[in-house]
Amino acid sequence: MRHNKSITGVFMIKSAAFLFSIFLFPSITFAQILDGGQSNNGGEVGPNGAKTYSNDVGFDGASSKDALYRFNRDVNDKLQQSRPKFARAFERTQDALIKGDMQKADKSIAELRDIKPANDYERARLHLINYWYYGKTGNQELEFDSASKLMAVGAGNIDPNAYVEAGMRLLKRQYNRQDIGGAIETLANLRKVPESSTELMTVVQAVKKLDDIAEEKTDFVQKINVNESGVWSAKLFKPRFFFNGVSGEINTLGFDCTNKQTTLPYKLDSVMEIPEAWGSCTMKVNAKPNTSFNLVQQKPV
Repeated sequence: MRHNKSITGVFMIKSAAFLFSIFLFPSITFAQILDGGQSNNGGEVGPNGAKTYSNDVGFDGASSKDALYRFNRDVNDKLQQSRPKFARAFERTQDALIKGDMQKADKSIAELRDIKPANDYERARLHLINYWYYGKTGNQELEFDSASKLMAVGAGNIDPNAYVEAGMRLLKRQYNRQDIGGAIETLANLRKVPESSTELMTVVQAVKKLDDIAEEKTDFVQKINVNESGVWSAKLFKPRFFFNGVSGEINTLGFDCTNKQTTLPYKLDSVMEIPEAWGSCTMKVNAKPNTSFNLVQQKPV
């Protein structure tokens, strides 16, 4: 094993910064490859004898704007956990979205966002209204980003049916886009509310696969194909990882973590490790269009 001391010159201590180390790749037993439906019925044998699995289970979901009509929330705040000013702004925004009055919705949601949430109850409702708003305006990236934030604080703070609706759509999207770490996290959040059990039974195969991955103690491998935009992002499942089998070119890696945001150049054949202090991280791969690669997330050493 050889360490490259030239990479930025400061990544010597794991806790001090993002650690880049150059390794001669050892022989690795690949646990499995989830290939986004690229394998033939999930039964082929991949690199080094790894069995490939297809994650194409026909996931789909209606736009969250449709959920507005099915989940018209009671904003009377019977538990008095949000301030009257916040509750009124939420109600105005929701009513405008239901009526399709986007001019009024734009104004009222801006007012709502200016009222900084005081607790998780208000934070959950803000994420919910953002989820509905971005669904209505067709901004899918921000729609699902809002759903992800809602999952973290929404259990017990919003109507469980609305929580499950947002969570199931997010789970399906993450699973289809190979964001396995994100899907495992969303599944855990959904299980916080009993009302999710019926919906999860409709995707039992995917749930079992995610549970199996979450319990896996060996290296976790995904075969990824970026789209025409050259971008792929996912929540990291394990803090230590590397890329191999790169066809094309990876340029930079962006990290949006609980306690850190940064973008770093990609170094060929580097093994990378996220410092524990950064917290949970989503990684954004910026590459040339149609680049493919294996992302290997390693077991703890």
